[in-house]
Amino acid sequence: MSRWLTASRVTAVMATLLLFCLSSGNSWAGLHCDINSGGAAPFSPFTRENPIAVDENTPDYTVVLSLDYAQFLPNMRLSCSSDGQEFTAPANFDGNITLSLSAINDKALDWTGEAQTTNNGIKLKMYIKAVSYNTDSLANSYSPASMSPGKRLGVEYPVINGKEDTTLFQFGAQYNADKTQYKYDGNYNFAIESMRAELIKFGWIQYQSQAVIPPGAHLTFTIDGLSGVNTVDVPLGSGVFMASPSCSLDSKHQTVSLGNINKTSSGTYPQQGPLTSFGMDFTCSSYTNNVEFTFEDAHAILQGRDTLTVKSEADGKTLDGIAVGLFDSAGKAVRTGTKQNIGAALKGKNTTHFQAAIIQTAPEITDSNNNNFTGDITAKANVTITYY
Repeated sequence: MSRWLTASRVTAVMATLLLFCLSSGNSWAGLHCDINSGGAAPFSPFTRENPIAVDENTPDYTVVLSLDYAQFLPNMRLSCSSDGQEFTAPANFDGNITLSLSAINDKALDWTGEAQTTNNGIKLKMYIKAVSYNTDSLANSYSPASMSPGKRLGVEYPVINGKEDTTLFQFGAQYNADKTQYKYDGNYNFAIESMRAELIKFGWIQYQSQAVIPPGAHLTFTIDGLSGVNTVDVPLGSGVFMASPSCSLDSKHQTVSLGNINKTSSGTYPQQGPLTSFGMDFTCSSYTNNVEFTFEDAHAILQGRDTLTVKSEADGKTLDGIAVGLFDSAGKAVRTGTKQNIGAALKGKNTTHFQAAIIQTAPEITDSNNNNFTGDITAKANVTITYY
C-alpha cells in the first residue's frame, strides 16, 4: 500500500525564554524585599533555540507556547527584611506590606492583562498561584505571613489587573511596646508563589531575528504598604524570535505489507484480519504544537469512509467484498479525509504510528467481471501533513 505526501507550508514561532537569578531594589529605612527562585531553571525545555510552528492564519488568541509552573517560575520565595534594623513608619502604616506585579519591561499590562512583546504578533499572558507561607507566630508582631483578603492557597489567578490579581500574601512587621518602631525578618516574613506563562498569537506575526523578549527584559514587583520602598525586578532572558519552519515526510512513497487473508463465506461481515502496525517518519525544522495527518483514498472521489478501496494487483481493477481499514495507534478507525491530530512534534526527526488491516466486507470477494477472486491486492492512500 503506497502513500505519498502533499505537505502544506506554514510559518513558525521560534521560542526560547530564560529566567535568571532574581534581584531586589534598594531599601527604604533599611527595609527590602527579595524574590528568589531557589536556583530553578525556568523554561528548561527551551533553554536552547527551539522554534515553534504557527501559521499566520492561526486565529488570534491561540496559545502557541504554554509554559507550566515548573517551566516558568516554579517556586518564587518572597521575603522581606530590615536586616535587624528597626525603623519608624508613617502614621498610616497598618503593620503589613505586600508585593504585586506592576510592570513588564517597565510597561503596565494592557486591559486584557497581556504584555506586548517586541513582535506585534506575540503577547505574553501570565497566571499566578500561592503555594505556601510561614505560619509561625511571633510575640509583639503582626502575622509574619498570611493570605491577602480574598486569596486562597493553590488557586490559579489569571493576571489581568496586575496589583489586584498578584497580591497574594501580606507580611506583618514586628513592633516595640508602643508600636513606634518596626522591623522585618526574612526568616519569618516569607511565602512562596508560582507563575506560569503563555505566548499568544495576536495580530500579524513578524518573522525576523529580533528577540521577542530581549536582554534586559524583566518583571517588576512593587512593595505596597510603605511609600518609598523600591521595587523588585525579576530578570527575563532573551531568545524568542520568529522563523519559518516546515514539516515533511521522510519518505514520499511508503509500502506496508498486510500479509494474507483467508476468505470466508460464513458468519457476519465485515470480518477484520490482523492489524499491522507501521510508522511514518517525518522531520520538522522546529518544535511544532500541532501536527495532523490526513489520509485520502487515492481510488475514491468521495471521502469520509473508514476503509480504502481495494484493487487487483494484476489488472488494477476494483474488487468487491474486500477493503483495507486504517486505524490509529490505539486501534480507532481512521476516516478518510479527516485530520488526525497526533499532538506536538519535536525539532528534527519524529515518528507517528498507525495500523492497517484487510477487511472482508461480504461473503464473496469478486473481481470486475463478478468472478471469485484470489490473488494479490493493493490499496492506496494519499497523506497530507499539516502543522501549526
